[in-house]
Amino acid sequence: MTLAVASARIGRQLPEAELSLDQALLASTRLMETMLLARQTEGVAAYTGQAALLRLAKTQRTLLASQTDMLKIHRELFDLNRELRASGDEDGNCPDNTGLLDDSLLRDAA
Repeated sequence: MTLAVASARIGRQLPEAELSLDQALLASTRLMETMLLARQTEGVAAYTGQAALLRLAKTQRTLLASQTDMLKIHRELFDLNRELRASGDEDGNCPDNTGLLDDSLLRDAA
């Protein structure tokens, strides 16, 4: 595989990977909403499913941390692409990492 081919593949696959994290977070948010609505049903105790909700919230935090990592990966690949002169970012789709949460802030939020 040539560098140009690899760069083109990465350019297509990276946004797909980023979008899949968004989709997973949206799906887990819809699931949480349904779980919370279900326990408001008459006769269901307020604490029903609390352990599952806590695990789901932990999963969402992990997905958010993964999104941050994916943005960092995107920037690193962009920089590497520029360094190797494999291709350009003609459409400007690369994220600006300025202001991204650092790992210590993510840990504090957990």
